[in-house]
Amino acid sequence: MMLVLIFFLLTLPVTVTAEEHGQQRGSSFSGEYGNGGGTSFTFSGNHRQGKITGFRVHEQCSGKIYAIQFQYAGSWTELHGYKTGKSHEVLLKNGERITQVLGKYYSYYIQQLIFITSYGRIFTFGQPSGFSFNASPHYRGGFLSYVSGHQDGYGLTGIGFHWDEPKLIKA
Repeated sequence: MMLVLIFFLLTLPVTVTAEEHGQQRGSSFSGEYGNGGGTSFTFSGNHRQGKITGFRVHEQCSGKIYAIQFQYAGSWTELHGYKTGKSHEVLLKNGERITQVLGKYYSYYIQQLIFITSYGRIFTFGQPSGFSFNASPHYRGGFLSYVSGHQDGYGLTGIGFHWDEPKLIKA
């Protein structure tokens, strides 16, 4: 009987994960950070045009993120939030990806966003007040695909980050 059990265990197929094969693992999500009140928004669907090639952030000088907008493959999306305050535009370099987003939220609004790229560039908007968050993909090599969240008539009340994972690389 013991020999039958050993034979059975030895003939079971070996399970190998997609990660061990270097295959794409899909996507991951970080957030939603902030209060989340108001109307929901998403840039989902825009990411099918290509990778993020730029972004705009509207901020109040006293520290509140009013609005955000992304550029995919050279085309700007709709602005989400409230178009006022100081506007900052960042264009990513060829092959550059957003790999981490830090920030702060307090009371009803997102107070600060810090974008870190695969080229080591860091872009800071808003003021450092409130509760901190650190958003990044679940797997090494992942990058920001799109953002979703909530807004009201005065700014962003919540934000979440959707990450694409590295794809299969064949030798």
